[in-house]
Amino acid sequence: MTSKDDTGLGNLCEKVKALIPEELGEDSWYLLVAAILAQSTQPQLLATLYQHLSTNREANLQISLRFRDILLKQVTLVGAPQVLCALIPLAKVDCVDYGHDDPASATKASKLSPEWTDFTVSGIHARGTGTIESIYGPLLPKIFDSFGAHSKDIEFMEKFTVYGLYLSDFTHLSALETELVVFTTIMCLGFKGPATWHMRGMGRLMGARGTDETTKVMTRIKDNLRNIKVAAMEVVEWLGPEMVSRSSLEADPSDSSGRGWPNVGDVVRNLSSWGDDELPR
Repeated sequence: MTSKDDTGLGNLCEKVKALIPEELGEDSWYLLVAAILAQSTQPQLLATLYQHLSTNREANLQISLRFRDILLKQVTLVGAPQVLCALIPLAKVDCVDYGHDDPASATKASKLSPEWTDFTVSGIHARGTGTIESIYGPLLPKIFDSFGAHSKDIEFMEKFTVYGLYLSDFTHLSALETELVVFTTIMCLGFKGPATWHMRGMGRLMGARGTDETTKVMTRIKDNLRNIKVAAMEVVEWLGPEMVSRSSLEADPSDSSGRGWPNVGDVVRNLSSWGDDELPR
């Protein structure tokens, strides 16, 4: 496999930027690109994207912290080995912006971020519970029921570790930006069921509710979700055939293995509803 360099990355970024809804945040487009590159067959390209986005030290440090947050969140989604394959090349190029000549020097000066030094188990569990309920709504009990004898341990792990510690930390990424990272990461893993859950979750955070998809609000939300999916497709296709294959982007929709990418219509078709709970005030 031939590794890509910066060739065509600028054009890819412009395509993605044009597709990502403004309501997610003006810089959220590069989070989608970063999340897919980091979990791809060429994770070192996250460092290439960092260099492409580089402008000045202050802006670069903000991007570096946001990339770090993506990687911490992705530990729960794709695993530490994949994340480290993206982190190490990133550390080689961003150390200068931290005022160091090499990663080893930056490591000696590194300090634990404050969000990891002052928390309680009950507080983190409550935080995670609030976030996971906002994503899944009334669907959540049905999902936990499918875990059988493992349900209570998996439920605690999801609420405390996955959501409480990581996916509910909005220090550097907003709730919407976090779900954008989660949704596109899972979609690019090619697991259609969980990707459908998070397409629904992404829509719910943008205000989707009920089963009537003909309203102006629901039409806009569905269009936004389609654009996010198209943007993710652009990144996967740019990465080349190996990533297209690994992500199951071109899987047969009738494939009974559960591989593939969801369509917006799959939410109501397969999950009955966007949820009938009240929108947060």
